[in-house]
Amino acid sequence: MTINKISHNTMLDNYVLNIELSKILGISSNAYRFWKSVKAVKYDGSRVVYLEINSIPKKHKDLVYKCKKLDGYVQAQAFCKYTGLAPSHLTKSNNSKIYKILDILQVGTVKLVNLKKFYDDLGLDYNYQIYIEKCKYFGPSPLEKKIKLDDRMCLGYY
Repeated sequence: MTINKISHNTMLDNYVLNIELSKILGISSNAYRFWKSVKAVKYDGSRVVYLEINSIPKKHKDLVYKCKKLDGYVQAQAFCKYTGLAPSHLTKSNNSKIYKILDILQVGTVKLVNLKKFYDDLGLDYNYQIYIEKCKYFGPSPLEKKIKLDDRMCLGYY
């Protein structure tokens, strides 16, 4: 059994959070390591494991529906690495305006951001590479494509 690493912008469509599934099943969170042909992934630099729904053993598939649907989501840590956004913007108590425009899901101790919805809300194609930083660091408009997120932060894309 191997755990494949996925890129920071890979959405978790057709995956479940291993910790959540093992809690629902009442088994060890390491039990998936002994399942035949299970496909597990995690983001580079993360310890959180996700299991592909179609590879979960048949005897456990009937409880998969109790897990949160992760379609369109990425782990918050991966979102921050992908966009260059500081993780402090994903904390509600910090009053970040970016926090208010993101769809954030908390499953136990794991925080996830809906990257698909973020792209959709901004009207961007999923193939665009994006980055977030202060607007003052962007070049003039025709040279650098950007979308203003709030009075100080902008999203660049290419």
